[in-house]
Amino acid sequence: MKTELQKKLESEFSESSIINNLFFDRNISSQTWFGVGGIAEVLFVPQSSEDLKKVLKKIDNNTNINIIGLGSNVLIRDGGLNGLTVKLGKKFNYIEDNIETITAGASVPDKVFSRYCYKNSIIGFEFFYGIPGTIGGAIAMNAGCYGSEVSDVVHSYKCIDFKGNEISTINTDATFSYRKNNFLHNQIITEVEFKKNYGDQNLIKDKMEEINSRRIDSQPQKVRTGGSTFKNPLKQVSNKKTWQLIKPYLSEINHPDGVSMSEKHANFLINTQTKSSNIIEDFGEMVRNKVLEKTGIELEWEIRILGQR
Repeated sequence: MKTELQKKLESEFSESSIINNLFFDRNISSQTWFGVGGIAEVLFVPQSSEDLKKVLKKIDNNTNINIIGLGSNVLIRDGGLNGLTVKLGKKFNYIEDNIETITAGASVPDKVFSRYCYKNSIIGFEFFYGIPGTIGGAIAMNAGCYGSEVSDVVHSYKCIDFKGNEISTINTDATFSYRKNNFLHNQIITEVEFKKNYGDQNLIKDKMEEINSRRIDSQPQKVRTGGSTFKNPLKQVSNKKTWQLIKPYLSEINHPDGVSMSEKHANFLINTQTKSSNIIEDFGEMVRNKVLEKTGIELEWEIRILGQR
């Protein structure tokens, strides 16, 4: 039986570009790197900003809205996602080279963008090669690795708020903080403009290879994980990385079958079971509680947890 939201969307739209990209009661566990999760009441995969604006303008203000990209740093609970879930379509996967900047659609994978910059001798985006996910997700959380972060290279970005209005934001010192976009509230990033500087292609390649080598050496490979599980604490709280806070106490935490922290990198949560995403969240909370008990430091999830239990 269709929900009120499903009925409304079905009755409001007839154009194929929208109706063919609306999916009801869709299991989206395959959309996440963990491979588990519940049902999305409505999954919308817009192919243009105009279609996205049209749908957002038609839904009620109290409708829950979630955004997923490649699903690399998200955990969707077993109870699923009520309301509208947005996953930008292939038409948002583009790169445009301008005179002084470079523009990327929000669904461009970070690694693809990094490779493009290397091929065109554009410097400063080597670290994107070590970030899982999309350009939009990177802007949403000020992603970074190995001493660099998105805030260093962004000029501006476009987004659409949950009421269907398009907004442009210029990057300033106040826009980003550690693993956070301070200005992004109830908005969906659609396009990003980056500062462009040219450099030596061989040096760019060397840095990308170094980043990739460090990633392979220090992080688990070819397993279901969501990347860094918890944010590193602020320096005024601790000079240790999160993995250093977790590792000494792993043997004291009873992990369920199919869920554990990586022995290679203690801040990477690995999932090998297909029963439940709630099991993953519960184990993560056990890790947080143990670190709090032993160190007095309260870890903050870096993985986004969405949906109902």
